[in-house]
Amino acid sequence: MAEEERERHGGATEPVTPVEHEPKWSGAAPVPPPAPKRKRWLEDESMFPPPPPPPATPPRDPTLDLPTGHAFEPDTPVDPWADADPLPAYPMDVTYPPTRQEPVSPPPPPPAPPPPPASHAPPQPPVPVPTPAPTPVKKPKSKRRPEPAGPPPGWRPPPGYVAVPVRRRRKWPWLALLSLLCCCGCPAWFGQPVYAQFPADAVVPSTIGSLTLRDDAQSKRTAEELKRQLQSTNWFSSPFAGVYVDGDGKRATVFGTTGLHFSPDSDVTAEINRVTPNYNLRDVKAVSATERGESRKCGVGTDNGAQVVVCSWVDYGSLGTGVFTRLDVDDSNARLSQLRDTIVTRRADG
Repeated sequence: MAEEERERHGGATEPVTPVEHEPKWSGAAPVPPPAPKRKRWLEDESMFPPPPPPPATPPRDPTLDLPTGHAFEPDTPVDPWADADPLPAYPMDVTYPPTRQEPVSPPPPPPAPPPPPASHAPPQPPVPVPTPAPTPVKKPKSKRRPEPAGPPPGWRPPPGYVAVPVRRRRKWPWLALLSLLCCCGCPAWFGQPVYAQFPADAVVPSTIGSLTLRDDAQSKRTAEELKRQLQSTNWFSSPFAGVYVDGDGKRATVFGTTGLHFSPDSDVTAEINRVTPNYNLRDVKAVSATERGESRKCGVGTDNGAQVVVCSWVDYGSLGTGVFTRLDVDDSNARLSQLRDTIVTRRADG
C-alpha cells in the first residue's frame, strides 16, 4: 500500500508542505520542486511517513454570496432568444420552387442493326428512332410603338366636350438635308466665282466714262509692246492693251489677258512682281476688290520721271494692270474697277 502511494506521488519520500499564505488569483497553481529519489530496495517502509493530506479547498468567490432581489439579476440564466424562434411550433410543410434546368440534348440514335443473314427466318420489324425535340425559336421583338388603347365600347363624351385635333409633330429628314447640303451646297459655294468669271473676253472700247482712247502712233506702239510682253509670259491667253486720257490730261494705261486662273492670290503677286522693275514700285499692299474670288494689289512708282500708281487685279477669268498718273491709291483702285468692268465681258452674263 505504501509502495503504491509513493508511486502515485512520483517517488517522493517527504510530504509536501502547503504554503502558509493567502492564495493568489493566477492562471496556474504553484508546483513544489521534486525531492531526490532514493533506492527503495535498501530501505524499510517504516521509515517513510504517511502520505500528506489532500490540499485545502480554495476559498469561495465572495461575489456569489451577494444578496439577490429586483435590483439584481437572478441566479438562473435566461435565454434571450427563447421567444424569438422564427419557426412555428406546429408542423409546417416547406416547399421550394423548382430550379431551372438546362435543356439536355437527346442522346444520339442507336446504330442500325446489321442486316440478318440470308435464311428463311421472318424479317424483324424496324427499330423506331427517337425524334429530337424541336428547339424553341425566339421571336424578335418588334420595334414599332404599340397603338394606344381606344375607348371602351359604349363610351360617349360628356356633354359640352369639343374634340381638339392633335397636330402631329413633323419629322424632318435632318440627315438627308445635311447630306444634300454637303454634296451640293459646298461645291456650289466654292464653284460660283469660277462659273461667274470664266470664260471671259476682252474688248478695248474707244471711250470709258470720261476716258478717251488715244489713237496716235506713240500710244499704239506702247500698246503693242505691252501685248508682246504679256504674250511671252501667258502663251494660252488673249492679251489686250490701251492708253486712255481724260479731260484733265490724266493718263490711264491698261493691259492684261483673259484665261483661267486657279489661284488668283498667287497670280496677282506674280504679276505685281513682274512689273515692279519697270516702274520701281514701293509700298505694295493689297486693296479691296469688287467681287468674291478676285485679288488686287497696288504700289507707288515712277514712269519716265513722273510719279504713277500701279494696280493689278486677277480673278478666275482675267488678269490686268493699270498705270495711273496724278491719282492716289484709292482713286486709282476705283478707276481700275471702271476699266475692268467695261473691257472684260463674261460669257456667263450672256
